[in-house]
Amino acid sequence: MRPSAVGAGLRNLGNTCYTNAALQCLTHTPPLPSYMLSRRHSDTCQKQACCMLCTVEAHVTQALLHPGDIIQPQPSEGLLMGFHRHGQEDAHEFLMFTMHAMQEACLYGCVQLDRPSEDPNLIRQIFGGTWRSQIECLHCHGVSDTLDPCLDIALDIQGARSVSQALDLLVKPDKLDGDNSYHCGVCLKKVPASKTLTLHTSSKVLILVLKWFSDFTGMKMEKEVHYPEHLDMRPYLSQQGAGLLAYELYAMLVHAGWTCHSRHYFCYIKAADGRWFEMDDTQITACDVSSVLS
Repeated sequence: MRPSAVGAGLRNLGNTCYTNAALQCLTHTPPLPSYMLSRRHSDTCQKQACCMLCTVEAHVTQALLHPGDIIQPQPSEGLLMGFHRHGQEDAHEFLMFTMHAMQEACLYGCVQLDRPSEDPNLIRQIFGGTWRSQIECLHCHGVSDTLDPCLDIALDIQGARSVSQALDLLVKPDKLDGDNSYHCGVCLKKVPASKTLTLHTSSKVLILVLKWFSDFTGMKMEKEVHYPEHLDMRPYLSQQGAGLLAYELYAMLVHAGWTCHSRHYFCYIKAADGRWFEMDDTQITACDVSSVLS
């Protein structure tokens, strides 16, 4: 059973606040804690080398069974191996590195949460969605349809003041012409076309990544981007007319600093009993949702 309070605070091992913040978000992601506390994976794991799923299971179990304590991420070597270079890194990159390693570990055994007909990969079950890319030739009106799996959604916020606006821009049809014309397989030549990106399937847990930093200067954008406590993803689906597809905010991973080279990370976590907490390495402080949304 998942404890009602948030788990333990995490010691900073030297420039590891980015790992601590990412691990706290993973640790408090339902339904991951319930599965980890059951030890269903480690009891049957057949992987000989270091298994990221076993490593994260050990960490999540330790953190959730010691609420209020201060612990060192264990085993820290497994969590940082192949990624940490003794400097401050990007929390999102570490999160995706860990999730991909966990996904790979799932290939060594059948890991299921619900029905046998579901994708047996634990990470895909929780975080997996699918993009649908459609390109329509404006000459013959033929449509090319491509499906691509995803674990997160990166949002360009340069022209957006809110997460909803950024999502609207993401699925807005894009015209392909001029040097960027589309090579149609029916017309057998480059022609103007319209490209549309929508969600074919949406994940159980939605990870939204705001692209804060300029690719050219590395500086962080000085702007406010509003995000809601509840988000309906129906407008961004390929198939319209479905019922409510509502997501509730439960974790916010925060970057503090003005460039991609000066970084400190912490996070906000919503406990199972509905209370919010700011988790900054070893410091855990109760807060209200207005602090989270600001």
